[in-house]
Amino acid sequence: MTVNAWVTARSVELGAALCTAAILIGGLAIGVPFLLERIPEVFLYSFCCVTAVLLRAAIDLAVRASVLAVRRMRPAPAPAAVRLEPGNA
Repeated sequence: MTVNAWVTARSVELGAALCTAAILIGGLAIGVPFLLERIPEVFLYSFCCVTAVLLRAAIDLAVRASVLAVRRMRPAPAPAAVRLEPGNA
């Protein structure tokens, strides 16, 4: 996955989480009765949506960096042995 594709995917996820949080908090602002009865849960869910996306991106980035570091530390494979056959010279 290229860097641009990774950033695009994380941006879409973050946008969706922010949209969900905005809808829930907007519902509180306009006075939706169902949400007004659960004010703490609405804020907690909104916070958790956004935090989960950011945490997933951070974990994904850390794993990718670890894999890249391990690949750089691993020694290159030994070249294959070449069998020399006696020539007819």
